[in-house]
Amino acid sequence: MFDATATTLFPLPLTAFEKYMFLDDRPDYPMDFALQLRLTGDIARPAFDSSFAEALARHPLLCALIRHTPRRGMVWNPARERRPVIDWARNGTPLDGSHDGRIDLQREAGLRCWVRQGDGSAEVTLQFHHACCDGIGSLQFLADLLAAYGIRTASEGQRPNLPGCNPADLLWRGEHADAAAPPPKELNRSLLTDLRDIGRLLGRRPAILGLSGADAECSTPTIPFPGILRHEFDSAESARLHAAAAGQGVTVNDLLLRDMFLSLQTWIAERMSGSTGRWIRIAVPVSLRTGDGDCTSAANQVSYNLLTRNRHRCDESEEFLRGINLENQPSLRRRRGLMFLRGIRCLLRIPGAIPLYLGDHRCLATAVLSNLGDINRSIGAAFSCPAGKIAAGNLVLESILCAPPVRANTRAAFLVHKYAGRYNVCVRCDPQVFAEIDARRLLARYIEQMRRSI
Repeated sequence: MFDATATTLFPLPLTAFEKYMFLDDRPDYPMDFALQLRLTGDIARPAFDSSFAEALARHPLLCALIRHTPRRGMVWNPARERRPVIDWARNGTPLDGSHDGRIDLQREAGLRCWVRQGDGSAEVTLQFHHACCDGIGSLQFLADLLAAYGIRTASEGQRPNLPGCNPADLLWRGEHADAAAPPPKELNRSLLTDLRDIGRLLGRRPAILGLSGADAECSTPTIPFPGILRHEFDSAESARLHAAAAGQGVTVNDLLLRDMFLSLQTWIAERMSGSTGRWIRIAVPVSLRTGDGDCTSAANQVSYNLLTRNRHRCDESEEFLRGINLENQPSLRRRRGLMFLRGIRCLLRIPGAIPLYLGDHRCLATAVLSNLGDINRSIGAAFSCPAGKIAAGNLVLESILCAPPVRANTRAAFLVHKYAGRYNVCVRCDPQVFAEIDARRLLARYIEQMRRSI
């Protein structure tokens, strides 16, 4: 299937957002993210190897390289001799991953996989380059990998279904902005709103997270790759979080954002006296999928909604929460995501503009907050789920860790997801600034604030 797809699909020009992700990649701040699965059961290696190959055939961008061509610019080409392979070892064997081991898409496909197992448990770590796919795309690959494995190992009647997949959909993955153009009578109003938002974006420099002198002196080693910390709320707390949002007439996403602003405000006040930045900005990934004709093959179909607040005015008032609720409405969120995408397209037309915009002196946001939603709803429908946990053959998925990339001056990237009825909060911090103890303190600050909401 891969050879047939490669013949008809490649060379495939990069979309604007893929170029942005590729150009924003650097040795000290790689534009990659990891999905780490913790499972019970012993993985049958031949079945898993075959399932991995089958899943890759359905997601060709995960086994492709970027090439520069004179006529078409940057294009994807199949990585025939450099396709992803699985690193197998016993539990406790370190992963070969660090900032020095970033994925270079000009030499290596944008997916790596490690399997560590023994004594009835296993850990599977998948490292994705963000130019190849977003968080939802990584879940699409994961669903196919587990389904293919379940088909090979489950008993009759317990085998999952492998969902339909059409890699040719990748030809249309960059059409979001053109398809969502406003009607002519609303065009002028939309342009004025965009200009106002761009002015605010450029005029408000976000604070950069840092540490106090005492914190820096007590630093300890950073977290080993993939560098992700996780907190899991129990079922009762997770239900109360839903009830707290419903009781105030907002979404859980609104509460997560409000509590993130308050957590960052407290962190800055306690540990960064004299900070010059008076604005807090949270970058929120926005899926541009519409559900109609979206890619069934893993791809990057996101943009950003950038929410900015004066840090001296962040509080627990109803007015503050309502403002976030209004700015987080689906229609406005999507429009701002498309605005960000159009801005990237404009910068790509100006020689040297992207490196200037992405320079180390620039701070896009104080932090990132991504919400992957309910994992059971995203990928669980095809599987049997005893006690709410996905089962694929002899394996049960116990938990998932994931966090967005960390870029220069955006020193904390949070991700929230729900699995088996429980909310999980993951964070990945800049290892050049935050030691493990600092990252744990920042996560604890956010969890404490969330519990106030609960």
